[in-house]
Amino acid sequence: MSRLKTPKELGYRFPAEWEPQAAIWFAWPVRRSLWPDCFDRVREQLAALYVLAARYQPVRVLCALEEQETLRALMASQGDDSSVELFDYQSDDVWIRDFGPLFLINDAQRELCIADWRYNAWGNKFPDQQKDDRASAWIADQLGIRRFAFDQVLEGGAVESNGAGHILTTEVVVLNPSRNGDTTAAHVERQLTSGLGANEVLWLHDGLVGDDTDGHIDNLARFFKADGILIAEVADPEDANYPALTENIERLQQFRTPAGAPFASVQLPLPEPITHEGEPLAASYLNFVVLNGAVLVPTYNQPKNDAEAIEIIGDCFPGREVVGVDCTDIIKEGGALHCMSQHQPAV
Repeated sequence: MSRLKTPKELGYRFPAEWEPQAAIWFAWPVRRSLWPDCFDRVREQLAALYVLAARYQPVRVLCALEEQETLRALMASQGDDSSVELFDYQSDDVWIRDFGPLFLINDAQRELCIADWRYNAWGNKFPDQQKDDRASAWIADQLGIRRFAFDQVLEGGAVESNGAGHILTTEVVVLNPSRNGDTTAAHVERQLTSGLGANEVLWLHDGLVGDDTDGHIDNLARFFKADGILIAEVADPEDANYPALTENIERLQQFRTPAGAPFASVQLPLPEPITHEGEPLAASYLNFVVLNGAVLVPTYNQPKNDAEAIEIIGDCFPGREVVGVDCTDIIKEGGALHCMSQHQPAV
């Protein structure tokens, strides 16, 4: 029997998020226990977020049929929801960046496919994960597009692509035994490059204190162009995140483009530390969402810091409207805008 070809061998690649998008996906929350002190408020905020995103491109939401009337009413109170399409699927949680499909494109064939990796709730930290793990296959069926199923665990928030062959990730996540048992960086690099159509993996080490994911890249560093990286930093050596973020910045300075040049780097300060019920939260301005005509930036009711982050990110994405979105309640469940969205590229 002949060996099945990988996405890379078939000419697929993992596009950058600033490339044209056909839609952006979200998942509607139904479990009040996830936000026990602000569930209704968060649902109102998410309905407003869907309407906001729909100003720039089509929005697709996993939302069970019995919840759709409620969501439609909430969205109608926020504005025009005509570009929001609802799909009758109930997920376990909202973090579709991690459990949802990674969309790849074949430029020559103008074809889209889905890379469907296993999802185990960040190393089996949470029991409700089966519906999330099955969501990518369901979406592939709904869209009628090719699906590559992988037996390895990989969350979408753990990998960042520049669309030109580089994948940015962290050792603390993808080498974590809670994902795929004992493994090596070389083995993971082969999986990522073949499964995502990339050429090279760039490694940072550790993540933010309080991050349930162990240290997803989308809280730490994001490409803003093929040879440019935004990276989180804190200035205070007494900050608990200082050692990890300082090491990450030092590693970034060693990265090289295919031409041998250093990557352009822009440092983006974290917000002031945020806690919930005495525990630190992994709040980061890096958890922004790029849309066709905009960048949506999480804000944390810290006017000076929020404004500085919006300005820095806006300078990295000229020509796009930069909009702050209050995430002071959303972050209580451990994530922000990028975590709860998944981009579908245009072909």
